[in-house]
Amino acid sequence: MVDQSTFMETVNSVSEIMKVAEKPMSEQDILAYFKDMELTAEQEKIVLEYLSKPKEEENSDAGQGEAAEKEDEPEESSEKSLVFQMYLEELESIPQYGHMEELEMYQALLQGDESAIRKISDCWLVRVLEIAKGYMMPKLNIEDLVQEGNMALFLALKRLCGSGKCDDAESVLKMAVEEGIMNYASEMNSARKAEEAMLAKISLVHAARKLLKEENGAEPTIEQVAEYTKMSLEELTDLFELLEKAKSESI
Repeated sequence: MVDQSTFMETVNSVSEIMKVAEKPMSEQDILAYFKDMELTAEQEKIVLEYLSKPKEEENSDAGQGEAAEKEDEPEESSEKSLVFQMYLEELESIPQYGHMEELEMYQALLQGDESAIRKISDCWLVRVLEIAKGYMMPKLNIEDLVQEGNMALFLALKRLCGSGKCDDAESVLKMAVEEGIMNYASEMNSARKAEEAMLAKISLVHAARKLLKEENGAEPTIEQVAEYTKMSLEELTDLFELLEKAKSESI
């Protein structure tokens, strides 16, 4: 597989070069930066479409509003989509192995053959994707789940390499992938719930301060807000700091 980090570094570098180039770069000029990666024809097409998209949006009068909206979107999101497109495209070129061939690869791995790690990883690309689909939840990206699954797979393969014996390597790998994906999904959901809870508290404090100020004709003290919201002074102090910081950044 194409190394994701190197690939995206190259994509971003070429994108920056295209912005400052005196004249438009040809497709051959663009692909020359990726020659050492041995991209397939389909992958080259994906790269060219991705790199040409910003230019088309900038030069389109009708699409100026849409382009402005896209500028506000995190660049990381589009990068992930590009890498995921490449991932899906590579799945089509992965060799298919029979059951006995896979067992031989597992045996070679257990005996310490590190070259088996790459072969087995390729075998598992589709399986990791299928496992990841089973853990999809709102606000989670399938590419993130796949990445975590592949990382868990790689670490499990490294542990098994040279271990000498394993009754069911396939089950061990499947369990490792599921655990890696499940842990990541759980962490992301916990982080989002914590963020949502914090936003709810900030909203409550903001509403309480506004209401108390209208009732008393003066800015309420932190003690008054604490009594109204039933929150501790320590927690309110932190929230007040967040509100003041947000207020100053908006000015």
